[in-house]
Amino acid sequence: MNVEDLLEKIEEVLDNGQKVAFSSKIVVNIEEIRNCVDEIRANMPEEVRQARNIVSDRNTIIGEANAQAEETVTKANEKARETVNKANAKAKEYILTSEERAKSTVAQAEERAGVIVAEADARAQQMVEESEIAARAKQYCDDMLQKAKAQADTIIANANAAATETVEKANAQAEEVKARAAKWSNEICSSAANFVENVIGTTERSLTNSLANVRQAKENIRNAIGNNNNQQ
Repeated sequence: MNVEDLLEKIEEVLDNGQKVAFSSKIVVNIEEIRNCVDEIRANMPEEVRQARNIVSDRNTIIGEANAQAEETVTKANEKARETVNKANAKAKEYILTSEERAKSTVAQAEERAGVIVAEADARAQQMVEESEIAARAKQYCDDMLQKAKAQADTIIANANAAATETVEKANAQAEEVKARAAKWSNEICSSAANFVENVIGTTERSLTNSLANVRQAKENIRNAIGNNNNQQ
């Protein structure tokens, strides 16, 4: 039997003892109690060794829990950094693509405007050369050139506005991607911290319960031995 069984047996012997009339004392089987005490003494080194092992292993268990916690936090930080880096790379790529698209739009608009101006100039020059009324032809050509230039300016302005809007949208989307990545990073770190606190809390509660059981066993043994000495 283990120490707890022997203590329960001693309590049973004490409970079954006969009361002495006109006294608070009881008569018990002293041999049974002595046998239980002898067995407790025989088993005591193992119980004490287990208690000492629990106490000595406490720092090791807590150290392992801390190491596991640090490893979890490190992995979470690495995952968060990787996520942010990917988000930044994606945002830069999106911005570069938008800028290249805007430049291409402006270049096409400028090219189209140049073609319109060139065609208008050529037509005006032809009309001046072929027309019998040079003044009217020149005036008409000037009007056409002004309209062509105005149309070209409008096309270029619209292209610039479209390019600016495209870049602004790209920047806004890039900021949104970064914000989401930062939020996810914070959630990962928070989950890792909660996991660490749960692991350490569970470990400390387990150690506390084990130490409490050992202390209770020692107290029961002392009480039983004290009662035995008082009865003798």
